[in-house]
Amino acid sequence: MEVEKKHIVIIGTGKVAHQLGQQLFRVGHSINGVWGRDITKAKNLAKKLNSDVIDDLKKISKDNLALICVSDSAISEIVSSISDDVKIAYTSGSVQLESLPKKSNLGVFYPLQTFSQDRNVDISVVPFLIEATTKSFETELKTLAETLSSRVLIANSQDRYNTHIAAVMVNNFTNFLYHLAQEHLKAHHLDFDLLKPLIQETVAKLETLSPIEAQTGPATRGDQSIIQKHLKDITRPETQQLYRLFSELIEKEIKKS
Repeated sequence: MEVEKKHIVIIGTGKVAHQLGQQLFRVGHSINGVWGRDITKAKNLAKKLNSDVIDDLKKISKDNLALICVSDSAISEIVSSISDDVKIAYTSGSVQLESLPKKSNLGVFYPLQTFSQDRNVDISVVPFLIEATTKSFETELKTLAETLSSRVLIANSQDRYNTHIAAVMVNNFTNFLYHLAQEHLKAHHLDFDLLKPLIQETVAKLETLSPIEAQTGPATRGDQSIIQKHLKDITRPETQQLYRLFSELIEKEIKKS
């Protein structure tokens, strides 16, 4: 199916700007400019998108969608700097629409995924959460998201915010646990790759089981002798603290279920 071409200006030069900019360009949209505080990074991204650098946000014309892909703390300032007749969307999970400066067409284009600079993501399965100040602009953003993904939802600010909290838990927190596990193995001259099949199976089980149904391990069994032995042999205090807390929480939750 032929994509109805949108004219888009990418604001930002980080991981989200790179991934979304390149995906939008790849499916046939026109990237009419890139703006960034670091001019070198802006030039590099613009080159990848067959585009030019914009040096002033006020120069964005009303024919373009301004897609803001920057840190949460910078969104409000950038929204304020763009002309009122330009349609604006931002990619944050936590910033509420109501908290930003009033604009005629302001919306959210939130991809629920973790992005890394040079790692391609299958965007077609990434959920996009959409919200906007007007129904017509909401429909426009939804249609744009559907050119990238098969999973596009309308979600208000509170639902998006709560989804982002859960996303931090399953992505950022879990990834940090991987780091702690890697550090523990490294201290004993063992390879983190040993754990990768286990990690993959843990995730795969969630296709057919709820997280609590998939839960295994000594805390699930209430095996205090193993838990105490593990705690004694964990040398990093932060890891020990988390091991104890998680074990207690798992045991309580298993007893409830």
